Amino acid sequence: MGELLSYSILSGLMMLAMYLAYSIFLARDNQHSFNRAILLLVYIVSFTTIPLLSAIGNATAGSPSLTLDGLEILGTAEAQPSMPLWGTLLIWIFIAGALLAAAKTIYTSARLTKVIRSGKKIAHHGYTLVVTDNEKFAPFSWMRYVVISRKDYDNNYSAIAAHELKHVASRHWIDLLLAQAVCIINWFNPAAWLMRDELMLVHEYQADMAVIDKGHDPQEYQLLLIKKAVGSRFPSLANSLNHSKLKKRITMMYKQKSGAGRKFKALALVPMLALALGLASVPAVRATVTAIGNSKVSVSKVSENPDSDKADPRVFKISDISKDNSSTTVIIDADSLGNNLNVSGATLTSGGRTYNANAISSNMTNGSATIIATFPFAGDPKGSSVSLTVNGEDISFDCSESGLKGRMIKIKKNSNNASSYKTAVTIDGTQTENMEFYLDGKKIDKLSDIKTDDIASITVDKNKNRIMITTK
Repeated sequence: MGELLSYSILSGLMMLAMYLAYSIFLARDNQHSFNRAILLLVYIVSFTTIPLLSAIGNATAGSPSLTLDGLEILGTAEAQPSMPLWGTLLIWIFIAGALLAAAKTIYTSARLTKVIRSGKKIAHHGYTLVVTDNEKFAPFSWMRYVVISRKDYDNNYSAIAAHELKHVASRHWIDLLLAQAVCIINWFNPAAWLMRDELMLVHEYQADMAVIDKGHDPQEYQLLLIKKAVGSRFPSLANSLNHSKLKKRITMMYKQKSGAGRKFKALALVPMLALALGLASVPAVRATVTAIGNSKVSVSKVSENPDSDKADPRVFKISDISKDNSSTTVIIDADSLGNNLNVSGATLTSGGRTYNANAISSNMTNGSATIIATFPFAGDPKGSSVSLTVNGEDISFDCSESGLKGRMIKIKKNSNNASSYKTAVTIDGTQTENMEFYLDGKKIDKLSDIKTDDIASITVDKNKNRIMITTK
């Protein structure tokens, strides 16, 4: 469920950015079919970009997802939650809002079904007319049903039928189902509700123009809309004749059709999408969304393990370096891995210059992985360093004897007190005092009750004397 919430947050951010561009540049143009297509495209792009980028990232890395854990904590720690409490709280709020929105949708569907079943049905080619004695509802259409009161059927049927049949022929109900589904999973995002209202307004623009094109007098039709403004309607699933934004609808009837050149304004959505992607890649935002994605519905306790002092280290090391006239290839081995690592990039730094990897490939067998990175560097690799981007964190290695020996990190208890730890860290056999610790992006004074199973990844920055830890 945490993954769904983080996905909903990121997709909602993109939808909000593109909707703002639409509302500024396109919403007031008389090009209703084009605007409808743009709104549907916003939905599609918003909810497919994140999976697409993830797929491209995995393909570029050339490997399945693995997790680098490189941390061993010695001693028995007191049981702690395996996820942040605030992440679990957000998930429960998300579930409650989604269930409420879904319940309201089901209730509206039941009311629609009841009204349709209670009326007299008259089959026509391509649709079914439902004549009801209940006059409190304004005429509306839903799927292939056109619902109208008996009074309107006797007096205003021609104009109303032209309006509602445009909804049926254009299959506007499919748009509304999509919009309502987005409102359920993105209920916390104002853009979801504004997008639905905007889509319904575009539907009404199309239906209103269909009535005018049929030869009905615009002023008489506008008077009919005003008269029907007091009737009840189904705001989420059905296209009602008395959509609330009558002033905009009447104003649009007098606008000339927008020229084809105005459609190029839709290109404004592209930089807004790029802006949203840039905001999502900010480290603080990315760390927060990742923490939410790793959270679960319930907070479970990690049981105490009397055998936790037994070493089961994750070793990640450079096993070989080779070069030819134009490139350098670095082979990195990792042992005792799980099955959840995402290598999204690699760089080699030498003499103050940084080289991005031309190619990255990897394979894993029984928890052990081999990653091969090739760089456009032809110099002496000694004294240089290699950095891998793993699950959003930079993991660095020295191209030296210590780098070839591998890396293992041990954090030792200060005493028998399970909640007290030294800020002394052993890295590759060398103890470093006064390291700074950062847990999920926040600096902490000491490590309290962190168990190996709680840790998603760790980054050691020797230059800044820091250890950055992220939890699951």
